[in-house]
Amino acid sequence: MNYKKILIILMMLAVVVGIGYFIYYLFFRTAVVTTIEEAPPAANVNEAAAPLPAAGEGAPVTPTAQPTVPELPAGVSQVADGGLTLVTPLTQMPSIGASISSNGSLSYYDRSNGLFYRIPPDGNAVPLSNKVFYNVSNATFDPIGDKAIIEYPDGSNIMYDFNKGQQVTLPAHWEDFSFDAAGDKLISKSLGTDYSNRFLVVSNPDGSGARAVQELGDNASKVTVAVSPNNSIIATAATGDYGGLDSREVFFIGQYHENYRSMMVEGFDFRPSWSPSGDQLLYSAASSRSDYKPTLWIVDGSGNNIGNNRRTLNVDTWADKCTFSDENTVFCAVPTAMPRGAGLQPTVTDNTPDEIYKIDLITGLQTKIAEPQGEHTVEKLMLAPDGKNLYFTDKLSKTLNKIQLAE
Repeated sequence: MNYKKILIILMMLAVVVGIGYFIYYLFFRTAVVTTIEEAPPAANVNEAAAPLPAAGEGAPVTPTAQPTVPELPAGVSQVADGGLTLVTPLTQMPSIGASISSNGSLSYYDRSNGLFYRIPPDGNAVPLSNKVFYNVSNATFDPIGDKAIIEYPDGSNIMYDFNKGQQVTLPAHWEDFSFDAAGDKLISKSLGTDYSNRFLVVSNPDGSGARAVQELGDNASKVTVAVSPNNSIIATAATGDYGGLDSREVFFIGQYHENYRSMMVEGFDFRPSWSPSGDQLLYSAASSRSDYKPTLWIVDGSGNNIGNNRRTLNVDTWADKCTFSDENTVFCAVPTAMPRGAGLQPTVTDNTPDEIYKIDLITGLQTKIAEPQGEHTVEKLMLAPDGKNLYFTDKLSKTLNKIQLAE
């Protein structure tokens, strides 16, 4: 037996054990001892707790103040009073097809996210649908705002019913859409490739039951879809004979081939806008007498009275920048500067700020009610049914904005 080897092994084990004990004693045993503290004595549940501080004398509680509205800049009015007037943005991103319904709700398409929205009176924007519509080029709402004709850059068209979540494809060669006053009929131009296959068409909103009302031929660009509130007239046609250097005969087209009177219009670029009853027609035209600037006119527009009582309002702007308040009052966005020939080239005023005027159609009195803060160029002007707010789309930013008319 090799005792020497056994002895060496035992010695090595002893050394290892000794080193291990030394490490334990130096580090671990000391740490345990030093971290263990004596627990505090348990509280006697029968001992009386220290008394709470006495309450002070009661006092009225003041509710937390609501966030304050930032003060208006000097010289800016909250309500339109003829001077610089606050403009409240309703959208931050570009919109398309903004329209106001009879109950005062605003509907529009948001180009940034592809959603359609509705803004109830004194409410916040809510999506009409969770469905995303990509790259829409134009949208036309029905009078209630529950349906829309949606157009795409490639010429595709659909009708979408937001209440039912239903989509219907319309012919790609239809354009210039408009609903009648009740929203039951859709009026559009059906523009086939051949001039002999171009018509003014009336159909149901989904495109069914379509019927040709008027042949357009090569005059489609001279026909304006403009449905009167009483639905008697659905379009105007500046296709008549010239009555001099500037004058031209304009015809009125009904749904059932009615033989309406025509009227003479002084100027070019005829743009019509119906009064709430359809008994009057506001229009703009540019002629040599106005240095070819667009000038507003008012005329009777119903039945056998079409063309009667025609008179100029001496206001240089376009009729599609106006909105009726009632039969005798209209609000218009009027450019602060109008160069000669603007009626023949409207884009020259795209960067010109507008002021808002109220016009009495009986007396012709013009009253400036607002200079919109921020120098906005108005593309479309809309009045709330209660008359408290004016809404407009900015021509450059395409944002939707509000001007307050009354408290």
